This record gives sequence, structure tokens and C-alpha cells, in this order.
Amino acid sequence: MITPEIREELRRIQIDLKKPFPPSFHQIRELPGKGYWAFVPHQVIRQRLDEVAPEWLSDFSSVEVLGSDAVCRCAITILGIRKEAIGSVPLVAATNKDGKDVSRGSAADRVSAEAFKNAAEAWGVGVYLDDQAFVATYLSKNAEELSDKVKNELRSLITYLRNKGELLPPNSTVSAKPIPKTQQSTVKEGSILHDMSGVSPAKTISKAQAQRLWAIARNELKLSDTDVKAVFVEFGVESTNNILATDYNKIIERLKAYGQF
Repeated sequence: MITPEIREELRRIQIDLKKPFPPSFHQIRELPGKGYWAFVPHQVIRQRLDEVAPEWLSDFSSVEVLGSDAVCRCAITILGIRKEAIGSVPLVAATNKDGKDVSRGSAADRVSAEAFKNAAEAWGVGVYLDDQAFVATYLSKNAEELSDKVKNELRSLITYLRNKGELLPPNSTVSAKPIPKTQQSTVKEGSILHDMSGVSPAKTISKAQAQRLWAIARNELKLSDTDVKAVFVEFGVESTNNILATDYNKIIERLKAYGQF
């Protein structure tokens, strides 16, 4: 049974685990075939766990071969709560569009690292990386902290995201997928994304919707303000003033699931 003290400590830990990593910790890799992806190495993820929850534990299943993939499971346990995820990678080394080998290590090494990363993400570590438009904006704002190599790769990532419609092209005022307000606020003069600063703000929730959200959280779900703000952190917002209308229902559903370990 989880005591109130342990539950509160778990919530505190998850808030710290979900925080974005410093810009300089990020790397950008070319995806097999085409595209780019910003990530942090699994060694950095281990460091975050060591800092926030020093007594964390991990365990792995044996590596299995399913078709052309290597598969294994990893679980991370914190304060007695175990969260598990699956990792799967191709057995054959990956190559980019030029035929260059872009895989790292053996299949067993790669699948173990992938499973570990996924298990850590189940705890919230690096979950923001799934929103690559946010990551590109975040890194652009802090480009002075990046190496020249990563800056060049960031430009390739931005171009890739623009072609996918996830970031606006230069000087455009129309987008199939508007940049969230929390991302627009990070674009500053001189940054790599400065040419996107003319974007019209994305629509945020109304005052009535904000009041309904707090009523659900406090009255129906009996959550504390700390609990609610922890969920806000997951969505990259500081208060109801920053919540996008498109995220409104997602946040309410997350609040309903919050605290279930």
C-alpha cells in the first residue's frame, strides 16, 4: 500500500524527472532513410535518475529475436513503484540515405538502451522530446549553448519539421499545425527560429474553461494545487493562461489519471 507520504514524494520526484534537460545535453541524429530527431543519450537519463531518485533500480529481461527485430523489456523502480517498457530495434545495422551506418553498438546494446529510455519515459524523463517542434524552438532559443556541429544539425531538423508542417516556413503567417503559445514565447531575436516570430498566437482556453478545469481538479478529483501544476509541467505550461484550446481535454484526462501509480 502506498502511504500519503510516499505518494507525495513520488509526485515531487516526477515533477523533477519531467523537466527538460539543459540545451547542451541534446544531440541530433539523422534518421534511417530521411529526417532528423533531437534526443539525449541514455547516459544523461541515468544521470537525471541518479540526481532525482538516487535509490532507483532497473531490471532487464533477456533479449529475444522476433522476426527482424531484437526485443527486450526494462523496468525502473522508484520507492517501490515499478514501471516497465519494451524496447525494439532492427537486428540489421541501420543506414542513412547515403548508405552510411548510423547504428551504434550491437543489437543487444541498442535494444537495452532503447528499453531503458522507454522505461525512463514512463516515469516522465524526456517525455517532452516527443514534441520535436518544442525541442527545436527550445534549442534555438539557447543556441549559444550548443556546439557548432549541433547548431548545423538543428538547422537540418528545423527544415525537416517545416517540410512536415510542424513548424512554420520563414515569414509565414499560416500553418497547418500552429506553434503552441508556450513555444512562440521562447522565440527571440537572433535565434535560429527568429524568422518565425510573426506567427499569430494560437488560441488559448477561455476563463470559463479555466474555472471548470480547477473545479474538476479540486472538487471532483480532490487534487491539490501542487498536483495540478505538476500536470501543467508535463504540457509545458505554467498556468491556465498558457493552456492551448487543443490541449484542454488532454489535460483534464491527464488530471483524472494523475496519482495512479
